[in-house]
Amino acid sequence: MRGSMKQRSRGSWTLILDLGYVEDPCTGRRKRRQQWMTVRGTKRDAETRLNTLLTEANDGTLVTPSKRTVGAWLVEWVEKAIKPPMRTPRAYETYRSVIDLHLEPVLGGIRLQALKALDLERYYATKAAAGLAPATLAKHHHIVHGALEAAVRAQFVPRNVAKLVTGKPHAPDGHDDAIAHCWTADDAATFLATAKAAGPRPAAFYTLALDSGMRKSELCGLPWRDVDLSEGRVRVSQQLLTGGSAPTFAPVKGKVARTVDIAPETVDLLRALKARQAAVKLRNRQHYHDHGLVFCKDDSEARRGDTLGDPLQVNNLGQREYAQLIAAAGVRPIKFHGLRHTCATLLLAAGVPSKVVQERLGHRKIGTTLDTYAHVLPSMQRDAARQLAALLHRG
Repeated sequence: MRGSMKQRSRGSWTLILDLGYVEDPCTGRRKRRQQWMTVRGTKRDAETRLNTLLTEANDGTLVTPSKRTVGAWLVEWVEKAIKPPMRTPRAYETYRSVIDLHLEPVLGGIRLQALKALDLERYYATKAAAGLAPATLAKHHHIVHGALEAAVRAQFVPRNVAKLVTGKPHAPDGHDDAIAHCWTADDAATFLATAKAAGPRPAAFYTLALDSGMRKSELCGLPWRDVDLSEGRVRVSQQLLTGGSAPTFAPVKGKVARTVDIAPETVDLLRALKARQAAVKLRNRQHYHDHGLVFCKDDSEARRGDTLGDPLQVNNLGQREYAQLIAAAGVRPIKFHGLRHTCATLLLAAGVPSKVVQERLGHRKIGTTLDTYAHVLPSMQRDAARQLAALLHRG
C-alpha cells in the first residue's frame, strides 16, 4: 500500500492513496483503486493523516468519507450483483420492485455512511403499520442486509447496521406454506388424470413435476441430454432464465446438479412426448427452433409458427394452463410450487428417509427439508413407534 501527497495551496494538501487492486463487491472482478482526499493544516498534519490512512488501509479498516446515499448504493448494487445473468430475471424484478417502491422513497436520501439501525427499525415499523406482511418485510430486510454487506466489503461503510436491528422481521415458518399449498394423494392423482387427458406435453410436464419435485424453472430448462429414459433418471443441472427464440440458462439453485430416479409411468409419458416432438419437428423443419428442450412449444401451443420449439412461458404456466387444469380437475387450488411440496410430503408420509427427500429436492441442508415439512414428522414418529413395538413386543 502506497501513498503520496502534494500541496494544493497554502495550508491545503491533497492525499493520494494507491490501494492496489481490489475486488468489486458486486461483480467479484478486480480493479485498481485510488482514494483522493483533501487535508487542511501544516505539512506535518498532512503527513500524520496520510500515515494513519495507510495504517488503516493495511489493516483493512479504511473507510473514506463519501456522500454516496443509500438509494444510490441500492441501485448500483442491484444492477451489478442481482441483474441477470448474476441472478434470475424474477429475482431481479423482485429486488428492483422492493427498492423502487419501498426502500428508496423512505431510506434513499440518507447518506450511506450515516445510516443507523434505528432508521431500519423505524422503516419496518412504518411498513408494518401500513399493512405489509411479516414475510414481505423479511424480504425487505434480506435485500437491505445484502446491499450493506456488499458495502462493507467495498469499504464504503465500517459495519453492516442491518445486523444491529432489534426485532428483525421474520417470515412464518416454511412448513406453513407447505401445508397451505399441498395436495393429498387423491387430489394429486385426480389432477394428473386431467393433465394426461390434455395432451402429451401437459401429461409429461405435470407428472414429472409431481414425481421429481423439480422447480418450474428447472422443468422449463430441462434438456433431453439430461434425461436417461433407459435408466429412468433425470439429471437436474440447469434452469431457464429467459425464454424466447434466444433463451438463456443458469445453473440450478445452489449450483449443484442432482440426479433423480423417476417412475416407469413417467418414463412412458416422456417417451410419448419425445415421439410427438419428433413429428412436430418433421412437419416444421424450416422454422422449428430446436433448443434441445424436453418441454417447449409445439404446434398446439405456439401462436405463430416461428415460435415452435421455443421454451414454455414460465409465467403463463401458472396463470393460464395450470389454473385451467386445476379447475377442470375440481381440486383445491394451490401454487405451482405446491407440486414440489406435494411430492416431498407424500414421500415422507410414505416412509421415505428425509435424507433421500433432501437429495431429490436439491436442498443443501437437511434442516431445510425438516423445517419445511415438519407437519409430516409427527405421523412418521407414530408409525416408527408402532413398527418398533412390533419388533420388540412379539409375545
